Amino acid sequence: MTQNFTLRRVALQERDRREPLLCDLTFRQGRLSRLQPLPAGETPRLYATPGFWDAHIHLLHLGMGARRIDLSSTSSLEEALQALAERSRALSDDGVLWGVGWDESRWREGRPPVREEIDHWVAERPVVMRRVCGHLAILNSAALETARTRWPDIEPAGRLIEERSMALAQLWPESPEERVAALREVQHRALSMGITRVSEMGSSGATEAYVSLAEAGALRLAVDLFLPATAIERACELRDAGCFAGRKLRLGGIKLFTDGSVGARTAAFLEPYADRQESGTLLYADHALYEQLAACRERDLRVAVHAIGDAALGQLLRQLERLAAAGPLPPGWVSVEHAELPRPDMLDRAADLGVRFSMQPNFVARWGQPGGLYARALGGERWRRLNPFRAIWDGGFPFVFGSDGMPMDPVLGLQGAVQHPVTEQRLTPAEALTVYLGGRHAPRGYWDAHDWWRSGCAGAVLYREDPRELGTGGMEAAPIVGLLWEGEWVV
Repeated sequence: MTQNFTLRRVALQERDRREPLLCDLTFRQGRLSRLQPLPAGETPRLYATPGFWDAHIHLLHLGMGARRIDLSSTSSLEEALQALAERSRALSDDGVLWGVGWDESRWREGRPPVREEIDHWVAERPVVMRRVCGHLAILNSAALETARTRWPDIEPAGRLIEERSMALAQLWPESPEERVAALREVQHRALSMGITRVSEMGSSGATEAYVSLAEAGALRLAVDLFLPATAIERACELRDAGCFAGRKLRLGGIKLFTDGSVGARTAAFLEPYADRQESGTLLYADHALYEQLAACRERDLRVAVHAIGDAALGQLLRQLERLAAAGPLPPGWVSVEHAELPRPDMLDRAADLGVRFSMQPNFVARWGQPGGLYARALGGERWRRLNPFRAIWDGGFPFVFGSDGMPMDPVLGLQGAVQHPVTEQRLTPAEALTVYLGGRHAPRGYWDAHDWWRSGCAGAVLYREDPRELGTGGMEAAPIVGLLWEGEWVV
């Protein structure tokens, strides 16, 4: 952008409630060139906060999804299969066809596809239909034949869960160039939503793509990169080589999975699901989880642990307590990702261990309403105990929000936190915004940083109304009007 313009009477709002700094922001050739403080008593026309931090996302996965068939808006299984067939007919090659983002809880049929149904619509090429959560995939016969070369014991139905579902990209890998191109594109989408920092959670192929983008000077977001559990030594090698010494790309740590998802019915609970006689899947034996945690602690690598159900969270806490018996764990060394059903005693134990909670309020907006996926899967009593944001906030826990890319949308997340279906668990707009901007314990004095606007590092999300003052019914209409990032007017 090459315009010259001035944004007048902008209130630079901090994470806390102190009086904002009111100023005019003048741009030359699209870059911030002057910040003029205004006298007290002026009325703001625009409001600005720091950028959002999506603390749990698979950004590369989202970027590659844009190159696949997005089934997220389909309202029936038949519509999804028809979309796959139409794309297959339009292609000139016989490569794999990916259908991603589908959610059977929104389909008229209310169930996932089966292999024979995919074969009926597309038989001549491999087809992978992977659920929005990534924890479940269904293959057609052609894809099943390829998958058996790696997993001979795969079930004839072509149904893959957890690690196998997430490893499918290794059977049909994208090129390094495709991954870098996908990241280049999707980071601009994140910026357009006011997201300036992300925690990338161990997506397949992400490590080298991010390192390449950072080395080329093309990484625009601040990225905390978490590597998968199989890459502990690789994380140490990259750290020792200085790959995380720059301003943009930082080593987040190691990502572990202890259970699956509610949608795939693989999240591990202490009681069975309401709609089947199963209680989910623990992905580690106790000793194996302890050894993974100990290996990360020995190498000074933080860990982000996926634990949705109360059985998974309980297992994790037990192994952390074993580890802490040998010496206190650093506060924030472990973040629990999702933690959708923490019991009160688990919260107390987590507090003693210095655990940070990383939760996804967009899940509440999408699946947590009366009659929704959570209510059908878990039943009324447990459904009401999911995602206790107010209890986490009031307990004083370190607490951040992410999206897991389902979808990447801070406004939807704010809506889920402010309009939680259980009134007692709602956050105020100001509290929800604080968590999404980096959490209650994030550094303050953002605008007071030395030469914030002169250095070219200036960044802010701009709104037409004070986002901290919107009513509990208004967060879905939060009027983000632009983004200032690295001194440039972006949107």
